[in-house]
Amino acid sequence: MSKVYEIAVQREITPLYLDIKRAVDKGRAVRVEVKSVATKTAAQLGWYWGVVLPRVQQGLEEQGNELSLAEVNAFLNDKFFFTQKTVCWKAGGNEFVQAVRTPRSKSGASKDEMSAFLDKVIRWAAQDLGVFIPSPDEEPPF
Repeated sequence: MSKVYEIAVQREITPLYLDIKRAVDKGRAVRVEVKSVATKTAAQLGWYWGVVLPRVQQGLEEQGNELSLAEVNAFLNDKFFFTQKTVCWKAGGNEFVQAVRTPRSKSGASKDEMSAFLDKVIRWAAQDLGVFIPSPDEEPPF
């Protein structure tokens, strides 16, 4: 069995360590590969919080939804930045399957993950809210 761990913060090391220790204790060989992944940039976050979120917030307000920037951020994470797992169980002769979505924190996001998230948000805002979000290198027409 092969597992891949992406570690962005200190607390994520423990599960990796425990898996390696169990395997070595059972006499199995373990291969550990260390690669750096470019994390999201300060420019991406600045543009997200300074331009994208306020524009989406305004679009949502025009639809009758009064949300703070933090609430808009949580909404967008739930909609576009999540981990999905499938849970299966049997009860009473029936088999049940349900998808479980867990919003992710952007604290460990890679630059590419953040770009993909921003692209989804921009596309959704344009299509569903009619909100124009300028690119980071454009002068925003406020």
